[in-house]
Amino acid sequence: MKNILLSLVFTFIGSTILFGQSLSLQWDGEQIADGETVYIYGELSDDQFAEYLANVQVKNNTDRDIAVKAKREDIQVVEGSYNYLCWVTCFQPDILISPDAYTIPAGEMTPEETFGGHYGPQGNAGTTIVKYTFFKDGDETDAVSFIVQFVVTPSSVDDILARSNFSNAYPNPATAQAAIDYQFPSDVKRANLTLFNMLGQAVKTVELNNNRGRAVFSVNDLKEGVYFYSLFINDELAQTKKLVVRK
Repeated sequence: MKNILLSLVFTFIGSTILFGQSLSLQWDGEQIADGETVYIYGELSDDQFAEYLANVQVKNNTDRDIAVKAKREDIQVVEGSYNYLCWVTCFQPDILISPDAYTIPAGEMTPEETFGGHYGPQGNAGTTIVKYTFFKDGDETDAVSFIVQFVVTPSSVDDILARSNFSNAYPNPATAQAAIDYQFPSDVKRANLTLFNMLGQAVKTVELNNNRGRAVFSVNDLKEGVYFYSLFINDELAQTKKLVVRK
């Protein structure tokens, strides 16, 4: 009998812990645990206003209306990026807690557009980690939270090349010097032009320090013959073309 009573007590305690939380979260129609981490992946875009959105719905698990506020905590932020919180209204990036509460009716869930965690990489690759917490107005201990990792990777070299303008070397054949006109999107952080001889040996490297311009390089120090020039974007080979040097 004593063992049965103890079992009933533990069952009751467990049920209280499981169902006693006032608020819970749903991500894409599925409930997520308190403190769970979700990941949002994306590629860099040439659009400086491109944003990624974390969106959850908050459910009131009680039989009474609850006034709820939202809070943002930046755990790790990529330099040059920005993020901001929306809780009914969208706030400036320096606002970490929603000034006003939103009342969630008993047993109901917030509409999809109520909350938004916005992240703008502004051409910067990397991972930004943000924690969002929803708490009962006047009692921050009655809360539920989740963590978002915004993982933004550099665009593929093929995608960047499709958005770039890169001319053939001219004149070709070249006798004294050659030039190349180029224009790259803003997500190109490093670019260079490397000349190779027929043996595959690098004989000259020209840094393309700006996102647009004309690179002029001398071939006076090169022997007559056939060379290849390769464009490297963000340390990846983008394309290779032929250059003839004549004396």
